[in-house]
Amino acid sequence: MLYGDSCRKGETILGEFRPVANGLRTDHPVPGLPFINDERLPLGNPDAIERTGRDQGEGLWGRTDPLPGGGWVAFTTEPKNRAYAWAVHYHPEHGRTVVLVTDGSWSGLHHDWVYGHTGFLYRHGGYWWDGTAWHRPGVVFDGAYERYDARPVQDALTVTAADLLVHPADPGKASIATIAGFTAPKTALPNWRDHLALWAEHRRRVPDARPLDECVVDLKAPELEPGLLVDRAGLAKIANIAEDDLPVPEYEDHKMPEPQAHGANGPLWSQPVARDWAEQHHRDHGPGALLSATTSFGTPQPQGLVADHLHRKPAREQIRAGR
Repeated sequence: MLYGDSCRKGETILGEFRPVANGLRTDHPVPGLPFINDERLPLGNPDAIERTGRDQGEGLWGRTDPLPGGGWVAFTTEPKNRAYAWAVHYHPEHGRTVVLVTDGSWSGLHHDWVYGHTGFLYRHGGYWWDGTAWHRPGVVFDGAYERYDARPVQDALTVTAADLLVHPADPGKASIATIAGFTAPKTALPNWRDHLALWAEHRRRVPDARPLDECVVDLKAPELEPGLLVDRAGLAKIANIAEDDLPVPEYEDHKMPEPQAHGANGPLWSQPVARDWAEQHHRDHGPGALLSATTSFGTPQPQGLVADHLHRKPAREQIRAGR
């Protein structure tokens, strides 16, 4: 799945979108993606970003919104290549994120940035950073508070541009793409560190550019080590159900968590994400499944939901123990 898909109560699952390129002036590059010249984008003026596409012609669109904690988000269709749209997130403390997405994917990203958790950087299939800590993808829904649990990643390490550029890189082997005629690559750039080095060279010409050791690029954590990821069979084992009982990707893909990687035989998940999914799956398919906690209109009753919230911890422990 490429972009935000609908789930309970019309929400989108956090992080279910994939940018296709980095803006050259982003502070937080997404690994593996090309950099595109974004000099025509008025990054200091969200209203102007919106006006770039809004009401400018058929097939063009734009929007901007303030964020509750300060800052703003802005989106616009790229007039020179209408298959894509620019998405900009400005955080008053952590700088700006500038990514290119397909023009049809803005709604999922808009929802995550404005109405989701307080995170704004997404990596590895929805792992998110809020400026302080990394959290796992939103999988377990807390009905009492009508939001997904924010579950921290154990032993998480934030990787910055400065960390990566300690290793040798050759900006002469990289290039900055232009938006006209751009087509998103199907695989990650093999020499991406060279492209990151070229991006860093451009930043030297920008007054007051964010220091490289404050430019967040990636996340490292033991649970994301390739050898520890599980496939569908492994996820089914963690959930203690038959593999055939897992949702079928062709028809029920939105019922599965966003994978952290893809292997030769399909999607791969971290074990904590698999356990989170197992917890939610058993809650959704267990006896009663909160039916006793709903009114005739399908509206949750506070007492039932609070009880559900208070009993989530024992349920998690049982699943993790394999019971």
